[in-house]
Amino acid sequence: MKTRAFDNLTTDALEQQLVELESFVSQARARQVELVREAEHRQAPLSDGCRSLGEWTAGRLDIAPETAKELVAATRMLADQPELEEILTAGRSSFDRILATAHLTGAGASPQQVELSSGLDIPAVRRLTAQHRRITRHQEYRIFAERFLMLQPTLDCSAVRVWGQLPGPDGDLVEQALHTRGDQFPLLPDGTRRSLGQRNADALVSIAQDSLTTSSDDATPSRPVLSVFTNGDLAATSHGQAGSITSTGIQVGMQTIEEILCGGSVEHTVITAGQPIVMGRTTRVIPPRLKRFILYRDGACCADGCTSRYRLEPHHRVPWSQGGQTNPDNLVTLCWYHHHVVIHQMGYQIKPKSTPQRLRFTPPGHDPP
Repeated sequence: MKTRAFDNLTTDALEQQLVELESFVSQARARQVELVREAEHRQAPLSDGCRSLGEWTAGRLDIAPETAKELVAATRMLADQPELEEILTAGRSSFDRILATAHLTGAGASPQQVELSSGLDIPAVRRLTAQHRRITRHQEYRIFAERFLMLQPTLDCSAVRVWGQLPGPDGDLVEQALHTRGDQFPLLPDGTRRSLGQRNADALVSIAQDSLTTSSDDATPSRPVLSVFTNGDLAATSHGQAGSITSTGIQVGMQTIEEILCGGSVEHTVITAGQPIVMGRTTRVIPPRLKRFILYRDGACCADGCTSRYRLEPHHRVPWSQGGQTNPDNLVTLCWYHHHVVIHQMGYQIKPKSTPQRLRFTPPGHDPP
């Protein structure tokens, strides 16, 4: 058996190497602080056409804006706190620790409180800093005025990037809402939980879907109508992997189309040679009366071990696009997470031989037994 590079490295030695490397990082950051300070003195950002020192630093070092912001903040604060810069230069403390301590000092904490903060972890130092920091009404107005939320489609419109900034209380409210909703989602079929970022993304989508859900005359919740246009010339040669977009220009694939056909309302137009040759009326694939019967029959999500009752939805065991019938024998109740995330987004399949009330799944790329 081949010997791994770390087989003879004890855990204590591993930890020691990590600490030593962090010391090297601190020394490198200290040198960067000096150089960025000199660049500001020479007005390098202005001569290079940059709007700020942070923008110049992010571009020249090819680092994230938030990293550049921290480096610029250290450059300015440590100029007034040379003792902290000396510690950083010697590599006796991490850059994050020095920056947190500098913020605490700048917020007006006493020397005794700063000294005691060395026994706290960095998040605790930041909380202590927040307690000392004073915010004027003007600063509050400015923080609120700088709020924003941006959604930017990727070049191929197959995904959308989301980023923004909120005032602290509003951000805390949003975070609590996302965590509360995300914690309601069950585990994946293999028993694992998705990352926090993935849970937040799923939670945001589900909350948005709730806000757009309307109630029809039969008191059955319905999804917003989605218009999908398919380029028949491309679809014929791409096995459904190209040519379908929504009315807002977002590209969608077969999984999304199948989800729409399975549970929502859809307008589907097939275009050939620039002309609409097939136009489907807006239809609810599963009639309201049948949907109510399926939900009554199953009572809850049919995924094995799932107790979630969030947005219970009927699902076609054999996909509608593959000839599956919209009848009780082919419909099962799933919660929003198992229906939207596990099946239609992650590509899991229901095992054909699993018990109707205890459905189990196989990952994409595996033949279901």
